[in-house]
Amino acid sequence: MITAVSVRKLASAVIALATLAGVAPTPARAAETVSVVDTVSGPNFQAFWKTYLIPQIKQETGIDVSYTVGQGPALQLQMGSWKQDHPEFSLLFVKGLDLSNMVRSKVALEPLYPARAKEIPNQSMEPPEFLASNNGVPLEGKGLIFWRAQFDLIYNSAFVKNPPKTWRELYDRRQEFAGHIGMIRPDAGSGGGRAFIYSFLTAFGVDFSKPLAELQTTAAWKDAWDRFGDFSKSLAQPVATAAPVMFHQFQTEQVWLTVYAQDYSLWSAAQGQLPATTKAAPLDVNIVGASNAWLLVPAVASAAQKDADYKVINVLLSPAVQLKMLPTMYQYPGTSAWQQAPASAWEKIPPVDVAESHGIRMTNLAAITYIQQHGMDHVAQ
Repeated sequence: MITAVSVRKLASAVIALATLAGVAPTPARAAETVSVVDTVSGPNFQAFWKTYLIPQIKQETGIDVSYTVGQGPALQLQMGSWKQDHPEFSLLFVKGLDLSNMVRSKVALEPLYPARAKEIPNQSMEPPEFLASNNGVPLEGKGLIFWRAQFDLIYNSAFVKNPPKTWRELYDRRQEFAGHIGMIRPDAGSGGGRAFIYSFLTAFGVDFSKPLAELQTTAAWKDAWDRFGDFSKSLAQPVATAAPVMFHQFQTEQVWLTVYAQDYSLWSAAQGQLPATTKAAPLDVNIVGASNAWLLVPAVASAAQKDADYKVINVLLSPAVQLKMLPTMYQYPGTSAWQQAPASAWEKIPPVDVAESHGIRMTNLAAITYIQQHGMDHVAQ
């Protein structure tokens, strides 16, 4: 009778004979499929994954990708039950707030920068200052940026002939646009409304480098929120619960302008989901990085899974993939590859350095959470 013990003995003998003969045993095969969960992409980048990224990864590495759309809070809760070498997903593609919450909650993530410079050489093109922290949370090298988000004034040029150049001008002209200014609720899943309010408050003097408790005692905090409450009387009603709802308001001509993500807005216009007359222009204070896409690897992934993950990440950070985002997705690369872009890449969007000269980052996580939980309290009903 052949038993499990005899099989193990036979296997050991075969390996020993192979070693004596100078033939090395075959190493364990690397993972052939990488399971990806995506908590950051809208319909535009979900389509980009399926039509471009997954085929590109397969072509360059031979690795298949199993792709799932998820939600950050649910994913973080789920990760607490993953066993060593058996994560449900071995590569996480998440929004910045999800990353910040994971790191702050001490979710076990694999250090990538600069720890995996050898396995992921394209990470050398990532600006180190962007990798140090997110929402004010030190990242300890646990994430790499795939794309950088840019918020702009998004407007329908059929109705807005002379778009405001600054937040103060938009505030001063609020009666001109009364009932036609779009915003996503700050307590929605999308971070658009939180970015909208954060940049408004910044433009009116709130210093988010201060702790929230200190901020709430300042005259600037009270004055900026009072101005926002006054401004909110000009918002289109009801305030949108998600980007597609606000886009429908654009299509029905209820909304003429908003401050929202450049990439999703222009892509949607190209797809016929926003008016063809939709344009983008920077204000004096624009959020950059509010919806950056980050690549993470859970620490419980097996060695084979991590090896495959690193290969996939290196493809995602390659110049070819990064530059593909500019003309097709109107999105800024996470790496310095944008410096290699042809002049035609900037026909619809400003160059990265121009956009970032107007940009601020959302660094105060406590204040962001306050805006998420209480922002609607300040919207005039």
